[in-house]
Amino acid sequence: MPLLGAVDLGGTHTRYGLFMQDAQGGLRLERAVTGMTALVKDAQSLRAQWEASLGMPVDALSSLVIGIAGPVSDPWHAVTSNADVRLDLTEWDAGQEGRLCPCRLANDFVCEAYACLTEVGRQARPVFGPDPVPDGVRAVLGAGTGLGAAQLVPVGADGTAHVRRAFPAEFGHAPFPFIGRDEADFSAYAAKRFASEWVTGDDVVSGRGLACLHAYLSGEELDPQAASRYLEQECETLRWYARFLGRVCAQWALSTLCYGGLYLTGGMVKRHPALPSHPAFIEAFFCAPRLRVLERIPLRRYTHDMSGLWGAAWLAAAMLSPADREREA
Repeated sequence: MPLLGAVDLGGTHTRYGLFMQDAQGGLRLERAVTGMTALVKDAQSLRAQWEASLGMPVDALSSLVIGIAGPVSDPWHAVTSNADVRLDLTEWDAGQEGRLCPCRLANDFVCEAYACLTEVGRQARPVFGPDPVPDGVRAVLGAGTGLGAAQLVPVGADGTAHVRRAFPAEFGHAPFPFIGRDEADFSAYAAKRFASEWVTGDDVVSGRGLACLHAYLSGEELDPQAASRYLEQECETLRWYARFLGRVCAQWALSTLCYGGLYLTGGMVKRHPALPSHPAFIEAFFCAPRLRVLERIPLRRYTHDMSGLWGAAWLAAAMLSPADREREA
């Protein structure tokens, strides 16, 4: 059976996964480990961390996909948005047998989108909304070290199933839509704190955004992990953060018309699963009642901690030709 490698390189953590693909095309996670992105600087250190963590050379794989938190201009070169990592896969040399497995880079939220097509999507938990439209657009959005988004769009059919393609976005770097004087005051505070002319979604609903928000509301300076405990108790920090997250989710849903479902991922929702059920989130999400569009969006949340790995593995499997699958079966 093909041996598939998957990497999810985020702003804080990097996850490495080893998958098998069965004869029916299903994926099985064999092993997964988590490392620190701070220890990765380039393609060589990434390869060294892979081989040290999983105990096998990358050239033993049938294919490998590396999801990276940043724009990917081509499948060999990329730079992270929220960490100091520059990857150039052309630096990799073949192994002892003169073979380097097929490998490529992909935006991390493209991987999160393809995860919809695996057991991660099937196990996603409904939050509210109707049943997904089977051939509808699916969208993913997640807040963690930064804010990521992508969509999975039907582009045709092969006679037995819909063919879908994931499209990346840099939605998290768009200016955040603040409303009212109180929010304008916070926007000015955050802009000064981040030394920026404007404040983006990345600055508001990420971990550092939460710490900034809590400092503004309470005067208490905490790191993102310490500030996150206020998302577990009813307080101003929770209400403001839930409202901001609901608003950014509504924006992405309106932009994508994802009647196949809006899937929430990222560390903020995975660690605080009650967030999208908070009244402030719901009120902010349904921000366009006259359109009757958002009421038709099924909201789901991933429950799998390794969702990005599953999407990268799905892409790694898609890289294999039928001959590859038969040769390694």
